[in-house]
Amino acid sequence: MMNVLDSVNLQSQQTTFPHLPSAKGLSSSFVDKSSKLYQACEDFQAVLIKQMLDSMRKTVDKSGSLMQDNEGAKVFQDMLYDEYSKTMSKTAGFDLADNLYKQMAYLQNLPKTPV
Repeated sequence: MMNVLDSVNLQSQQTTFPHLPSAKGLSSSFVDKSSKLYQACEDFQAVLIKQMLDSMRKTVDKSGSLMQDNEGAKVFQDMLYDEYSKTMSKTAGFDLADNLYKQMAYLQNLPKTPV
């Protein structure tokens, strides 16, 4: 039986990628916090923080809780944690939005090559 890899020349299918800078090279680039790209990066960071807070909230023992465990309380807590995540994204210094912005701004400015 013939191996599939024997019949394919893998050397001819190599893809070249543009040179991407190291993280150290990105650290000195400017972050425009008023741009739409940065706002999108900050929103993405808030979503990740919200997922982290939701996972943490599931581990809390609610047996002695003052709040009732009904649909209204769940909606309130979900909205409260949305606001917590947005505030933490802006003030807690996670730096995910900054690093994501730097990488995406770099990739946006790469020369366009025809496919």
